[in-house]
Amino acid sequence: MVENGTAQSGQVGAWGPGATPAQAPNPLDAMRMAYESGARLSARQVTRPLAECVGEVLAQDVRVVRDVPHYDSSAMDGFAVRGPGPWVVGERAWPVATGSLVPPEATSVVRQEWLRVEAGDAGGAGAEWVSLAPGVPQRDLEPGRNIRRAGREALTGDLVARAGEVLTPAQVAFAAVAGHDALPVRARPRVGLLLTGTEVVASGLPQPGFVRDAFGPQLPAYVRMLGAEVIASVRIGDGEAETEVALETLVGQCDVVVSTGGTGHSRVDEVRRVALRRVTGEVGSVGDNTEPSRVLFPELHMRPGHPTFLMEHSGVVHVGLPGNPLAAMVALRLVLTHVIRGALGRGVEQPQTVSLGHDFDPGQGRSGVGSAWRVMPAKPVATSAREGGQQGAQSQDTSGAEANLHRWELCDKRGSNMLRGLAQARGLVIIPPDGAGAGEAVACLPLPV
Repeated sequence: MVENGTAQSGQVGAWGPGATPAQAPNPLDAMRMAYESGARLSARQVTRPLAECVGEVLAQDVRVVRDVPHYDSSAMDGFAVRGPGPWVVGERAWPVATGSLVPPEATSVVRQEWLRVEAGDAGGAGAEWVSLAPGVPQRDLEPGRNIRRAGREALTGDLVARAGEVLTPAQVAFAAVAGHDALPVRARPRVGLLLTGTEVVASGLPQPGFVRDAFGPQLPAYVRMLGAEVIASVRIGDGEAETEVALETLVGQCDVVVSTGGTGHSRVDEVRRVALRRVTGEVGSVGDNTEPSRVLFPELHMRPGHPTFLMEHSGVVHVGLPGNPLAAMVALRLVLTHVIRGALGRGVEQPQTVSLGHDFDPGQGRSGVGSAWRVMPAKPVATSAREGGQQGAQSQDTSGAEANLHRWELCDKRGSNMLRGLAQARGLVIIPPDGAGAGEAVACLPLPV
């Protein structure tokens, strides 16, 4: 039973003969449960050269190896000088370029354009000497002026980046100047794809009774965006035997199995049945694997995506996505995203809060209808669509496309078998079972763009 939208604790476990089914969690609880499941995967750490680290998740805190910069350097092209001028070159003045070593006896660096360089009696016969040009400021003579002292940016032992952070190009660049050639990162979880459906064709225009594959062209790239790596992909029909063979093969290779289709309760939904028999030990070779098998949830208390399941069997996390494209993509964003975040130690994502731009009644006024949570494609309301006249135009001019992005509207064409609305969306809004009114705050998960 679900109370206040939250699955009761103590109900999640094995689901088999004589056992109580795991509860169908709401979307926010499903995110947390998926994260915890991913966190139970064996965390692997690898060392990668810096050139391969952008976008990877750091496995350990990284610190500065030695002071940055590690020597006193010039911030200007010009001359490092000692004391007041004029200065004899080589005795009290030394030519320097930006970033070059400043002699320890120098007191400041004077920029090139403020100096006059001459030869003459001021430094003795034939000596070269420099002096400030007439009328230029005196501030470059202040002690330490235009000298970048060693350790000014960072000292040995200072933090470069924390474990769990996704490394940015700037962090990798800083790690290089901080003395690193390679970094410890989390190995990307190994994902296997099980794409099912006798009616699915991979290319061309399908005949009546067949549909085009919506997962093959984008799912591997999406998985990589999440921080994992697809190492195997199997395409099968809807038969029981081929489902058993394919699932057994993928479980032996991967950390996470993602299946598409076959998650319902009809006579052709073999993925659910075969996966459940693996949990109960009726099928599948567990070998010496001592990891517990369980159903984390057999379905979700949301639409679309209700038939999504999450199981653990033979030490592998299995995310069962529905066959309908929008339902699968919504479940992927909530569930698979958080399995991968858990495996990488990145923490549970905190949804944004946005304001719904219009009323939404999931039951359309009918009692007892629409009791599930809704996770729906949405986009920011354009300023020009909400505000008219000069005020609206002025807001658009000053803020551009970023104006009033806190108000969101549901996209059209959002049936579970449709993708057009999702293709126009910038996020998924999460609406409670009772619906929400215009201006009411709702949770929102941004979509990759």
